[in-house]
Amino acid sequence: MLKSLIDNPDEVTKAWPQQPRLYQRTPASFQHLLTLKEVEQFVDAECLALRNVVLLKDSVISDPCRYTDEDLPGMPRRGAIRAHLDNGGTISLRGLERFKPSIAELHAALTQETGYRVHANAYLTPAGAQGIKYHYDPYLTLIVQLHGRKAWPVHAPCVDNPVREHGSFHLIGFTPEQRHYLEHTPPEQTFILEPGQVLWLPRGWMHSPYTVGEEPSLHLTIAFKERTPHWAAQQVIAEVLTLALQDPQMRATLPPAAIVGDSRTAVAEAREYLIGSLVTMDIEEMADLLRTAARRRE
Repeated sequence: MLKSLIDNPDEVTKAWPQQPRLYQRTPASFQHLLTLKEVEQFVDAECLALRNVVLLKDSVISDPCRYTDEDLPGMPRRGAIRAHLDNGGTISLRGLERFKPSIAELHAALTQETGYRVHANAYLTPAGAQGIKYHYDPYLTLIVQLHGRKAWPVHAPCVDNPVREHGSFHLIGFTPEQRHYLEHTPPEQTFILEPGQVLWLPRGWMHSPYTVGEEPSLHLTIAFKERTPHWAAQQVIAEVLTLALQDPQMRATLPPAAIVGDSRTAVAEAREYLIGSLVTMDIEEMADLLRTAARRRE
């Protein structure tokens, strides 16, 4: 299924690209996934639950409390989403793989092909508007343009290989130095996406997309929560600790003096056990466990 989005998927899965790339497909290639008409129907039929929609405008995420229907918990107030769009706001449809069959099929295939966690969101932005200004994501995104045109000015990462714990501007903001850089440095590239084009945007690349032209822009963001050596280490250590529970010596009591007193002996013994377990580990068995963990829903 990855081959429907990008070129040379076999090469890409062996050497994950770290630079933005643009792929060309036909405008009709992705119509089965989601169309502007379908999104308009979701909005006007008032069938989007709060868990499936986020309202954005100029980097501000609207508090759901402001548009929640008091009589129907979990649902937006009637007309609230349409009013947001009419006022130049962006809507993000979340968790599409849970209620759109075509995207559910794509999601399942991409998860199996990559071993990564995947999610799919759609963004509808009116003409002449912008949902989120400069920010970065701690994962690779494939931007699939479905309708209209959207500009994607991008800057190289300010954090090498960011992960969720780094947050983003949403949680920690940019430093004054980073903001000065973004405000005074032209983007390294600006991609103008048209229907049928796919932008490969590696994690950490800063971007500030906005619509171009007289039509609204609809695009699908497919996010790949990439695995890292840190993740692999977590899986290996978790397996060691699981096996350790089967060893009576590892379940023996540590007296208080070995914890709040001189704990060096306890640390040394734990380190010796872990090192011994890692050295004697069957690599093939652990590789199978790693592959299984990669395909587990998390």
